[in-house]
Amino acid sequence: MRIVVALAALAVLVLSCTPEQSRPSETPAPSTARPVLGPVLVKYPVAAKFGEQGIRVSPNGEMVLVVEREGFVQTIYDLAGRSLASAKFGEIGMNPFWLPDSSGVLIGRRVQREAGGPFLVDVSILEPDGNVRDIAQRVGYPRAEGQLVSPDGQLLAFDTPCCPSSVVVVPRVGGAAREIATAPTPVHVLSWDARGHVVYWGGGDAIDAAGVDGTRYRVPLGLPNGVSAIDIAPGARTTDAEATVLSIQADGPFPGTTQGNTAERTLVARELRPYQSDVPLFTRLTAHEALTYALGGVLGAYDMTTGVTRTLTTIKDELGFPPTAMSAGMLIASPGRTWIRVLDIDRDDQWHDTDVGRILQTAGYALSHGRFLLFDEDGVPYVLDGVSARAAPARVVVAASAPNMATGTVRVARNGTLGKKMELAWRMSDGAPQSLDYFGGSLVVITLWKRACVVCTQQLGLMSDATIGARVEIIAIGIDETEASALDAAKDFRRLRPLVGSSDVLKDIGANLLPQTWVLDSDHVVRQVIFGTLTWDALVRALTAASKTRLAFRDRDVALS
Repeated sequence: MRIVVALAALAVLVLSCTPEQSRPSETPAPSTARPVLGPVLVKYPVAAKFGEQGIRVSPNGEMVLVVEREGFVQTIYDLAGRSLASAKFGEIGMNPFWLPDSSGVLIGRRVQREAGGPFLVDVSILEPDGNVRDIAQRVGYPRAEGQLVSPDGQLLAFDTPCCPSSVVVVPRVGGAAREIATAPTPVHVLSWDARGHVVYWGGGDAIDAAGVDGTRYRVPLGLPNGVSAIDIAPGARTTDAEATVLSIQADGPFPGTTQGNTAERTLVARELRPYQSDVPLFTRLTAHEALTYALGGVLGAYDMTTGVTRTLTTIKDELGFPPTAMSAGMLIASPGRTWIRVLDIDRDDQWHDTDVGRILQTAGYALSHGRFLLFDEDGVPYVLDGVSARAAPARVVVAASAPNMATGTVRVARNGTLGKKMELAWRMSDGAPQSLDYFGGSLVVITLWKRACVVCTQQLGLMSDATIGARVEIIAIGIDETEASALDAAKDFRRLRPLVGSSDVLKDIGANLLPQTWVLDSDHVVRQVIFGTLTWDALVRALTAASKTRLAFRDRDVALS
């Protein structure tokens, strides 16, 4: 079952070289900034897209693994886009991952046993020089990744199917597997400790560890009577294996946690200690420490071995976008806009925002030398140079004095029928996402127009003149128009908010006739649909019926029920 889930995940997700953001992860080691600045953003010349191929960056930030779903071709590229090595599997057996020293990628070919039996994996290492080294045959699907590698990088640990099951270690360079532990129940390898013991779980109320030298020890999970562990998953590990985070799921309340039946503990010095999982961790700072970032701008370093966080600095962070990744002391935040935020954690006390001219997604991964792998709206990969971005001119923020000075592109438009809550979402030209929720409890009038529809453009002025204050929002959507034409149509009507939308996007809203106008109440439920020419009296009656308060129209008050 686990292999099926893994295959599904690989088919739809872009895989990074880091675990989830709530845990510390491997990142390229700091290095000095390059003296010659290059362009801020360049396209990464590899035929891969976010969400369509698996993408994993090497720990040293110098190579990228791309996994094709069709035939499961796995190719290693350098940062110039040159193919270094490639291997083709008919069907993949595991999520591939880089070895911690970036010397190769662990890949697996699925091997099926008899009907009803578990899937096994033949494991190999794809090396950047093109060599494929077979290291293990018919082992269980690995739950851990870099944690499978011994601290000295020479051995890898796997479990074998039950029953009985066993823990085996194999040399990194290949050779015979050596059994170091057996159990009558299924076992799962979780990690190594700093003393060369393989840590594993056999389904009981403790985790076990077995050394290549024959020594063993056991660590109780600390569950109360009547509560049993259901699953244990490996998390982040310090570079020297002194500490490993374990996520423990039980069938009852876990002591000392407010998160229900799941808790995270750190295995340190043969005991399980509390792990501050409520602190967001983004990237590794030292062998034992990971960067923490609290909204509001507090940067800290969390020591996984002691559980103590030391404060690094507090920066100005009025927008509150969480960091995306860090490389060589350069921190970036990608807000999903046409601009990016960069911060040198050793020198800066506030973010530096710079325009990149392209909407970049919030996902991003660290490369070497202060560079990052990011993706545009279509999933196309780009390399961002954080050092150059920090040196580039700061983004100029131009505050729009009226709604008609900026336009957006409609992304979602649904439920334009009476009695339904309309769904309307768009993206501003700077990449900022907005929706009807942006207007809170205001009434909303939405009208469609085309430049060829003279009546449509004529009544834009009528609607713009209809209200006083900010109690009613007027949205004018140009069908198959450009942003420039929408701004031109609204330039004389300060109350209008111009949007553009394609016929295909707007078909689900029920755009059947031009002109066409919707009047929405404060909950954004459609209260009236007006087809054809709009009159002043019709608009007043529609707003009156849709409102629950009192509005002022020109020189007279209209009582609203």
